[in-house]
Amino acid sequence: MKRILVFSIILPLFLLSAEVETTELKTHTELSYIQTSGNTDTKSFGLDFSAEKSWKPHKVTLDVDAYYAENDGDVSKNVWKSEINYYYFFNDDLEFDYLLGYKKDRFSGFDYQMYTGPGLKYRALNLPKHTLFLSGNVLYSVDKIKEAGTDSYASWRAGLDYEYRIVENLKFKEEANIRSQFSDLKNYFVYSKSSIESKINDHFSLGVSYKIDYKNTPPEGKKKSDRTFMVSLVIDW
Repeated sequence: MKRILVFSIILPLFLLSAEVETTELKTHTELSYIQTSGNTDTKSFGLDFSAEKSWKPHKVTLDVDAYYAENDGDVSKNVWKSEINYYYFFNDDLEFDYLLGYKKDRFSGFDYQMYTGPGLKYRALNLPKHTLFLSGNVLYSVDKIKEAGTDSYASWRAGLDYEYRIVENLKFKEEANIRSQFSDLKNYFVYSKSSIESKINDHFSLGVSYKIDYKNTPPEGKKKSDRTFMVSLVIDW
């Protein structure tokens, strides 16, 4: 596991800085922070970060999703997830990809979850206002459950990325995927993020997002679904 984590950190840094003919590094950051004091002391911080760099026919992306919250000094949420994807373009619409993902959620009952494996991504829709990508991966997954040991298994993941450009400075985005164990289809995980972004200028936007993180068979005593609503400052650079 330590080797996988080291690899997941070094690989994107190496590829994103590679001295080859590439496009410029693109980043997308969503920041949210709330703090209250007085009768109730609360603090919450949310971050969505993505970066990509390509040198045809290759591309590497890095995605980080984190959320932290305190209520009267007690930590109530502490979760972060990171995914690295390597893509090889067969043509403008079809790509091979290799995914490496790692998730740690203090209150989910899992010490960590890791998954990695190859797949394909296909652009199914490419219209002036609508874009839709479909993806599928075959994965090796590891779930480390607190006080219950480690479970490793073969799994699959199917996902979609949809964008609707409503008007020039306003767009709707939907990202969703499901990951399931081959030998036990009841063991599955669903992630969904729906968002609306309103552009202020070339680099800044205001965003509203709603996330659902669902586990069909969570560890004992834990709820199946976590939901997060965020209002964010969006920075594209």
